[in-house]
Amino acid sequence: MKAKIPKNNIYLRYKISFTLLTCFFGLTATSANAQYADTVLKPAPVNSFWQNNLVQKTTVPAIMFGATAISWPYRAEIREVRNRYIPDFRYHYDDYLQYAPAATTLALKAFNVKGRSSPKRAFVSYAFSIGIMGAIVNGIKHTARIERPDASTRNSFPSGHTAMAFMNAAVLDKEYGQEGYPLLGVGGYAMATATGLGRGLNNRHWVGDMLAGAGIGILSTELGYLVADKIFKRQGIKAPLKNNSIPINSNPSFIEVHLGYALATSRDLGPDSKSFYAKKGFNFGFEGAYFLNKHFGLGGEFAFTSFPVHPNRLELDDYLTEISEDIFTQALGVRYLNAGPFFSYPLPNNWFITAKINTGISSGSKGNVIIQLKDEYTEEYDRPEVPVLVYKPKVALSWTTGVGVQKRVGPNVAIKAYGTYFNSAHKFNFNVLQGFNGDGNPVYNELPTGKSRTRFDHITFGLGLTAFIW
Repeated sequence: MKAKIPKNNIYLRYKISFTLLTCFFGLTATSANAQYADTVLKPAPVNSFWQNNLVQKTTVPAIMFGATAISWPYRAEIREVRNRYIPDFRYHYDDYLQYAPAATTLALKAFNVKGRSSPKRAFVSYAFSIGIMGAIVNGIKHTARIERPDASTRNSFPSGHTAMAFMNAAVLDKEYGQEGYPLLGVGGYAMATATGLGRGLNNRHWVGDMLAGAGIGILSTELGYLVADKIFKRQGIKAPLKNNSIPINSNPSFIEVHLGYALATSRDLGPDSKSFYAKKGFNFGFEGAYFLNKHFGLGGEFAFTSFPVHPNRLELDDYLTEISEDIFTQALGVRYLNAGPFFSYPLPNNWFITAKINTGISSGSKGNVIIQLKDEYTEEYDRPEVPVLVYKPKVALSWTTGVGVQKRVGPNVAIKAYGTYFNSAHKFNFNVLQGFNGDGNPVYNELPTGKSRTRFDHITFGLGLTAFIW
């Protein structure tokens, strides 16, 4: 028995999306290193909000916890990216990499490389940090009882591996990254980010688990060092660097991670589309640039945008309507790698205006439009669902432009509110369900590639964490 699907505009205006990878979660690689200021950072008035010690110590963890709440409703969609592209990922480097920043700190202490604290004071700080982190993580795990993505246990939230990795990275950054070795801080947070990503790629954690773990790890380090400072006072600690260890004319080379909401501006993704339209989505990405002076640099960005979609006036032939119970589609979106100039303009009180104009390539994610079969047909075809349309966009040129307002909240970190416009247009390959063969397996027909293109144009608004290096 063979069913034909009318070759109407089901596919001509269909668009695709790549969901945000967990990554992210690596979202916190940016708490690592330093920004610059156009003028020397002077002692701030007592009532300065951003110079308040409590604010500086809790800003990054608060952003991580906020990102956890924002991303929580999308955790299944984010995991779908992993399941669609690398479902068989099984590389458990994260079991070991979480300890790498701590091993680095230990090695530097063993070779008598002077950092913030004496070995004794550093050990006590670390002991309190790991004790606080362990108590928080395990207390929440056994209270929240969130099931892991692989359904193995109910102790997913938060990620203990990620908390351990970011606690170790924060210790390395405090001992050496903020004491004249900024690249060590960047390296520590990069290893912690890779650990968090590994937990998601190995299907052991949701993205919110990793973001919360990162925040707990950093906050635990701050609390552990606070306790040690109360115990040791000024004993066994290096004389603090001057108010601003960053040269006045530093070039603001940086790495950054950002997360935001995406709004489609293309009519191809809008409610007027003849088959599907995009809802509000999200964007996640990394970017970095090397600055030739304090205003101009060259760099690039790698990012994903994902749009949940809603079927709208999709027409199926009578046979498919008879056997189907519901229809749904995987998320639409795009991933892109762009490069170009970056700009920075300092303002008073450690505020900055940033901008970029990048161009490169983009690729949409392969996906399916799927019908869920009614119970009687589930048994007949030995499957609960079947794709009626399989699509894959071709690689296309893309460009982005954006502006940001950035605030330095401490000697080693900045927060940025940004807006970015993305533009690309893609041709597609389509395979449409033609029916079922004698064994009950679906049969597809490849449609000829037309001249029409689907535009993925959208605007993203969000927040980023910036680490500056030089």
